[in-house]
Amino acid sequence: MNWVAWDKTIGPVEYGGLGFGSLRDANLAMLAKWWWRFKTEKNGLWRRIVWAVHHRSREWNDIPVKVSLPGPWKSIHSVRQSLLYANIDLHQDFSAVVCGGNNVFFWLDKWLDQLPLYVKFPALFKEESEKQCMVADRCVRGSPGLILSWAWSRPVLGSEAADQLQLLLVMLEGWASSVGSDIWKWRHEKDGKFSVSSVKKLLSSVNRVRPEQIFEWNNWVPKKIGIVAWRAEMERLPTKWALARRNIPVQNQFCVFCGDYEETCDHVFVSCHFAQTIWQNLAAWCMIPPIIAFGINDLLTLHVSSSASRKKRKVIHALVLVTFWSIWKSRNEVVFRQLIPNTTRNLDEIKSMTFLWVKSRSKVASLSWEEWSHFNLSTLI
Repeated sequence: MNWVAWDKTIGPVEYGGLGFGSLRDANLAMLAKWWWRFKTEKNGLWRRIVWAVHHRSREWNDIPVKVSLPGPWKSIHSVRQSLLYANIDLHQDFSAVVCGGNNVFFWLDKWLDQLPLYVKFPALFKEESEKQCMVADRCVRGSPGLILSWAWSRPVLGSEAADQLQLLLVMLEGWASSVGSDIWKWRHEKDGKFSVSSVKKLLSSVNRVRPEQIFEWNNWVPKKIGIVAWRAEMERLPTKWALARRNIPVQNQFCVFCGDYEETCDHVFVSCHFAQTIWQNLAAWCMIPPIIAFGINDLLTLHVSSSASRKKRKVIHALVLVTFWSIWKSRNEVVFRQLIPNTTRNLDEIKSMTFLWVKSRSKVASLSWEEWSHFNLSTLI
């Protein structure tokens, strides 16, 4: 029974969620990738077909669409509107760094200004005879400087187009080209590389408030192990106290280990004598000071205050997460199988399971059981 809000469950890890993401966000991100491909794959057959079907000579657009034509491209084009709420504008967020100029349209692509030149200089664009010309077709850097080559539809430009040409020439004079292949950049990543995961990350962070305390995951233990501590921190495990609060009939609300206090997450993992015995034995085995915890968060941040190496702190954190899982597993065995709790059995389980996970997931195959049993982590350090 999962009582964690679904919106939080699918939320990013940095916002206290599990980082699953939603299917809607994944779908929007994959549709957005087609905008990127349309911009960067100029010679693709699929792109030429889309252009031939959807382009209208009377209404130029860098990403054309005929809304009267049903089909997947209409859905792909409409994704821009769905992404605006996340401050993603597919018309503005792709830009080109021109080097050779053979993969960037002079008029239709964004490369010289914050707007494509066909938008910035509409009168001048109207005079262009080859509207899909590349940057390399119109300007190149030579030994004497910038060499321009125009192809106007008439020998004398109109006054408005002539004024716009002067402004364009000023912009081109300040443009510095380089040698190599043209580079396309995505505004939302430092390296400029577009990815579906980048869009998903942006979408998943919209309208979220970063909590003061963020649960720290550990990739040296399976996620299903860490989920127990994640839910316990939020008091979202089905303890007797939590069940009673939701009007689910329980025989009593007392702890199954000690029988003296209400069974809450704080009690089961922190205050109960059964749990305290396990924590103190682990502290002695790890050769760290006795554990003094007033709440679950004190246990989850135990590794932060350690002066050990980064990898050793990560091992201690892994042990803490496995301990939460082991205690909760024992609690369920008492409730559903009427087993007698045993701290020695729990400690053996915690040590052995953590060893197997750390050995395989830390990619340190040389870690031996003998070293681990003495908590000698020199192999990891």
